[in-house]
Amino acid sequence: MKLSLAHSILTATATTLLLACTQAKAADSSFTPSLTVSEEYTDNVYASTNKRSDFITSILPGFAATYKAPLWDWSLGYSFAYHYYARNSETNDNNHNINATGLVKIIDEKLFLELSDVYTKVSLNNTRDTTGDSISNNQTDQNIGTVSPYLVLHPTTNLNFKAGYRYINTWYKDSGTVNKQDHQGFVNASYELSPKISITTDYTFTRELPERGSSFYRHELLAGPRYEYAEKSFIFAQGGFVDTDYDNGAHTHNPSWKAGINYTTDTFVAVATAGTSFADDPLGNSTLTTSYILSLTKNMKQGSLTLIGTYKEYEDGITEQTTNKSYSGGMKSSLDLTPDIKANLGFIYEKYHDLDPSSYTDKYFADTGISWLIGKDLNLSLNYKYIDYHSAETASDNYHINRVILAATKTF
Repeated sequence: MKLSLAHSILTATATTLLLACTQAKAADSSFTPSLTVSEEYTDNVYASTNKRSDFITSILPGFAATYKAPLWDWSLGYSFAYHYYARNSETNDNNHNINATGLVKIIDEKLFLELSDVYTKVSLNNTRDTTGDSISNNQTDQNIGTVSPYLVLHPTTNLNFKAGYRYINTWYKDSGTVNKQDHQGFVNASYELSPKISITTDYTFTRELPERGSSFYRHELLAGPRYEYAEKSFIFAQGGFVDTDYDNGAHTHNPSWKAGINYTTDTFVAVATAGTSFADDPLGNSTLTTSYILSLTKNMKQGSLTLIGTYKEYEDGITEQTTNKSYSGGMKSSLDLTPDIKANLGFIYEKYHDLDPSSYTDKYFADTGISWLIGKDLNLSLNYKYIDYHSAETASDNYHINRVILAATKTF
């Protein structure tokens, strides 16, 4: 199998980190190995109407490393997950988790080079998040490697200007998925009208080259004001367009916009955002998503409580037809029972509306757990997840899942 540029980025980043960590006198560095062992019972290992229970033993060795110097900063988190299924419902279900970033300061405060590599599991369908349903079903491994040189200028006291190039290599493990490469040029300008009001303009040009399907050129322009009406509280709005020209002759022109308000006090945070964005799922489907999100967070002396609600519409990127809608609402909370024992509880209700053919699916997701920090190096946790799908029109969307996970994490 041909290695992607992203894997080369990871190798170079890891090598630099390991070398850098030996130079403690020259820079601030750290290296922390860890080992997680967990045991999971699930009564629906395939996350489908074909119910089968299993016990899954997982072993995750890993490490976290950082290196900070005057000319560059690096960070790397890595773990390898080995999964053993006692009843042989799956075999060779192992995966990597990588989060590597680097910033090279070529010319201090002016010219930079950003590098990153992220390897994780993602849902095959970007209109449904299935990563909480099981370890791997309806998911695939994704690796995104990015190289981005950019220039930062301050022509005047009130004007900030950033321009650069970004190469993005996206790779998926499973057959049937579509790998791609993106070449992007971007310009960002922010002008401060006053200490509280600024105008921001963003332009991005993208040339996308998928392994299958039509390549395209895309122009996206957004501009608008930001007003900080109180400390840590602001409101913003941007409007513009997205113009996409496909090599197969298709052409789309869509309005692009985003807006939001943030209100923050010492104990309360309210955030409302809305806007449009393009995304490709692993199967190569391009989707324009319009989302509306509201969240309210109350911070308390021994924990926090967050309420959240969302509404999303999904439009086919080529045909410009609305294909799906989703509604969700729920809460998540955390509570410090003691300085070393923490509990969490979350519940989310989602309704998926597929328009062609028309069908509705309800999803209920409860997630609760408790963790105990024993000393500074050992953490024990127990989690329970309950997921329930129900649909009157789609027979395959009628099943539930119970997951119980006991885990121990040791850092060295």
